[in-house]
Amino acid sequence: MDDALALDGNAGRVPPAMGVVYFVVLVGALIFIHELGHFVAAKSFGVKVLKFSVGFGPRITGTKAGDTEYVIALFPIGGYVRMLGDSPHDVVAPSERHRSFEGQPLWRRTIIVLAGPAMNLCFPLLLFFLVHLGDSQLTAPVIGTVFPDRPADGRLFSGDRVIAIDGEPVGAFEEIEEVVRARPGIPISLRVQRGDSQVEVTLAPARTRRTLELDRTEEVGRLGIDPYRRTPVVGVQPGTPAALAGLKTFDVIVAVGGRPVRRWDDLEEAFGRRRDLVAVTFLRPERVPVLGGLADVAALTPRVANLNLDSRAGTLHAGLEPADAYVYAVELGSPEEAMGLRPGDRIVTVDGRPLRLWATFLADLRAAPEEDHAIAWRRGTTLHRGTLRLPRETGVTEYGQPFERVHVGIASWMPLRVDEGVPNPHPIAYAWRRAWESTAEMVSLTVTSVVRLFQGRLGVQSIGGPLMIFDAAGQAAREGATNYLKLMAFISVNLGLINLLPVPLLDGGHLLFFLIEGVTRRPIPGRVRRLASLVGLLVLLALMILALKNDVDRVYPSDTPEETLR
Repeated sequence: MDDALALDGNAGRVPPAMGVVYFVVLVGALIFIHELGHFVAAKSFGVKVLKFSVGFGPRITGTKAGDTEYVIALFPIGGYVRMLGDSPHDVVAPSERHRSFEGQPLWRRTIIVLAGPAMNLCFPLLLFFLVHLGDSQLTAPVIGTVFPDRPADGRLFSGDRVIAIDGEPVGAFEEIEEVVRARPGIPISLRVQRGDSQVEVTLAPARTRRTLELDRTEEVGRLGIDPYRRTPVVGVQPGTPAALAGLKTFDVIVAVGGRPVRRWDDLEEAFGRRRDLVAVTFLRPERVPVLGGLADVAALTPRVANLNLDSRAGTLHAGLEPADAYVYAVELGSPEEAMGLRPGDRIVTVDGRPLRLWATFLADLRAAPEEDHAIAWRRGTTLHRGTLRLPRETGVTEYGQPFERVHVGIASWMPLRVDEGVPNPHPIAYAWRRAWESTAEMVSLTVTSVVRLFQGRLGVQSIGGPLMIFDAAGQAAREGATNYLKLMAFISVNLGLINLLPVPLLDGGHLLFFLIEGVTRRPIPGRVRRLASLVGLLVLLALMILALKNDVDRVYPSDTPEETLR
């Protein structure tokens, strides 16, 4: 069986000297696995295998054992298993016909051909299992953020620890996500540890249409929670004790009265018990010029302020709130800048609704891209108002698919923190479950890529060849074994599915012949098979030329920037 290798996607360039070994190991392993499937299936049916070759072209090394010659060839971009009678030109002695490929029943030939792609589709299960077997620590089942106007709003709170769902114990946040995602619109009962008591909360996950790569969608359940807690980056209201003490918006509080503070919850707890003069230690982000003034970096400098809480307690009485609603950066030339927004402004309302969380603010803007949005913001003690319509931008995704989306020209700065992880209670079962999920996602992505190509919705420039795989292998290896194994799994799925395409010389072409043979009850004439093989060869050569052209275009792009940064 002759096979070809292809990959969709983009990858960064790496020095050739670093990529050769990674490329050869990656491609060689996948070709070996693919051909091993054909080889094992053929041997199990007693078919005589003449040659097992990893690679095409001149032989580098090899050996012969029994009837089979095992070869490593010069060009590791494919391989083949040569069986007795699998070519129209073969002359098979009557005494060996029972050992030839053509002498096998149709169902056996089908299994032999399918075995190669099947191995490539099963191999990622092993790779992802190895990747996720290393997940010894999972995310604690503690709620960090509750999103406004979602099912959990007002029912669950930051710091709640989920103990059980529908009576089943919960050990990690990942388990919560799996249950919620699979139950859109179906009520679930959560037992929650809140402080010193336990409470039962019944919620129905909202039906949410999730958009994936290549315009794929799926319906999932959402409660509006995540495990990430706000860090104590503060917004400072003017005229308050915090402002009088010298604190500024985007200061990061690290201690209150000598007590360390890591999360916003810690800050609220520390202030909640204080009604006196308290020392606040904080870090202030300050821009520092580097490279002779060519660029700026934000350096955090430590400071201390004495904050007088008088007779009242709490962060709000002190004049502090999460910096989530404050504008940290404004893009030059953006509609937001033209409207008057500046860094440090506090957005108060959007379309008349109070801003409670930056993420939902962005979601509201993007949900109605054709509408004008009424924005109210505060600068100091002055309230400003304006109207914003987000501009659209177009481009091409990493998969070569054109896109059109709205562009947001402002950003906030609210780092998040997740609680310390918990031991994975069932590492083997968890690794297998994640392996199946990851492999299914890879298969879906690859199948959709092929469909989008035929639909014309995915550009042919997304097709890559050996140079792309070379760069991707080197870069993934430098990023670590996990990324390297994930890339190997992705290419393995590509190899398995692409070889199922009904193109002569590929496994899919053989299967198409078998289908016709099964319907007509007679084998395809040798002349037709030879002509079809020639057509298939021309198609594969055309695809290889296109892939190489795309590789060269990526390495030596012809486009030059029309504008420079000022």
